[in-house]
Amino acid sequence: MVFTTPDQFIAMQSANVAVAFSLAQQTFHCFEALTRLNLQAAKVTLAESEQAWQQAISGKTPVELFVQQAGNARPVAEKMLSYNSHVLDIAKNAQAEFMKVFEDRCAQSNARMQTVVDDLARHAPAGSEVAVTVFKSAVSSAGAAYDAMRKATAQAIAMAQAGQSAIPVPTRAK
Repeated sequence: MVFTTPDQFIAMQSANVAVAFSLAQQTFHCFEALTRLNLQAAKVTLAESEQAWQQAISGKTPVELFVQQAGNARPVAEKMLSYNSHVLDIAKNAQAEFMKVFEDRCAQSNARMQTVVDDLARHAPAGSEVAVTVFKSAVSSAGAAYDAMRKATAQAIAMAQAGQSAIPVPTRAK
């Protein structure tokens, strides 16, 4: 993009810095949520491990201990699925925030590019219509490629979420 005044350049750089700090803040919030989730999981795991050891050394027979451990398989699987679901939720929310910023920046960039293309077309010398048409086509193709990438990313996230919800939880044997 061609800047006609230093103020335009400064405004664009200020906007870029604001976006960078916004993304950094969102990344920090994502890591903060993951850290809280991991700390909670570690506390629960520690408490449950202590309880399991207490039961193991309480003098039960090996058969009783085996039956008790087998009975713990379902709750452990459910906790793992819950943890994975929370991680996916955090990732999905972070991705949504990043996509909002990315789409906004792309829309702004596309608008600026369209302005440049229109200015180029208006000020192009006679006989350069073919070159202007090719340039407009390239800009249009880049927009279509971005849209395809955005749709593919959304599909990949939807498939990951569907895969997470499709995992069966083990049932207790009777």
